Amino acid sequence: MSWYVTIRSDAGYSRFAATAPLVEFLAGMPELRPTGPAVFGAAADQPWVVVIVGACDPSGCYASDGTAPPAVNMVELICSDVADPGWYERVSGRIAEFLGWSAFDDHEGRQVWPPLAPG
Repeated sequence: MSWYVTIRSDAGYSRFAATAPLVEFLAGMPELRPTGPAVFGAAADQPWVVVIVGACDPSGCYASDGTAPPAVNMVELICSDVADPGWYERVSGRIAEFLGWSAFDDHEGRQVWPPLAPG
């Protein structure tokens, strides 16, 4: 089974970022390796993951043919439910921080990055 972390600027996916700097950042992360122009997988000895860089509509729907759009408004991590969730949260947090966006665990409906202050 898998679960998802979505990185976005806001609930309406209204802000875009240039793809090239993001892809360069992802390619430099030791946990990831490129598997296509806009898709990354896990590097050797890392938990299974697929990272998709894309452009979606305001409701978050997207289709990916593996090509890199010139600008993106979301990054999605497809995560394994048998690996440490903290690993995925740390990776998605670094990506979200790079973009100045937030990361959300879609299954649990909670914000992963930035961490929320204790209530």
